[in-house]
Amino acid sequence: MIDDFLPEEEFLSLASSIQFLNYRPMHSKEWVKAYGMSGAPVMQSELVARGQTNSTPHGMGRVGALVERIADPGETLAGGYPQGLTGGHGTLTGRTVLSGVGAGLDWHSDAESLLGAYVFYGHPRWGSSWGGELLVLGDAEADDGSRPTRTRERARPSGDVGPDFGFDTAAERRRNDIGHGLYVSARPNRLVVLTSQIHHRVTPVTPSAGDRPRTAVVGFFHPRRQPSSEVPAP
Repeated sequence: MIDDFLPEEEFLSLASSIQFLNYRPMHSKEWVKAYGMSGAPVMQSELVARGQTNSTPHGMGRVGALVERIADPGETLAGGYPQGLTGGHGTLTGRTVLSGVGAGLDWHSDAESLLGAYVFYGHPRWGSSWGGELLVLGDAEADDGSRPTRTRERARPSGDVGPDFGFDTAAERRRNDIGHGLYVSARPNRLVVLTSQIHHRVTPVTPSAGDRPRTAVVGFFHPRRQPSSEVPAP
């Protein structure tokens, strides 16, 4: 996690430009299962890519500049990244996602083919009671040894990219057995980088947010090439 990732003037310019982008409903082409079935409003922009694949849709130059900065963060900022995550490993993507009241992400893990994912909060203000926190499942190895043996198994939660709908799977048992983790609030100008092995979710935006959407630039570190479609991000 890196706070104040962009200089203030650059951040405010990006936050202003985001409102003028073109958006379409997240589920307009297919059901993105990790977003659940609530029907809460989730909108997304076109996709930017940097690395082995390069693209910048019309009007998305400032989002493109942000993706470039994340792909090549410099020596100081790179120290805050999980090991091995830089744009030099393939293609880094980015798109803006707007989440309205009730929108969130169910527990899921990203595809094993990905190196990692990131989320950058692009709203100029976000209230502490407005929801939208990123929750990350704790490490089963971090307990004090008093829990049942199965909590310390290294088995990966079942299923990539998408929820298990609460069925009694290994993933659901693991989440309940571990029962702890951390949360990251959607603080403006905050960058969070995750490896693909991390099980995570996003809490729904609360009615306190009103008509202010949780605004995030999200994307993935692809090891070789950009796939034809993308998966959910934080």
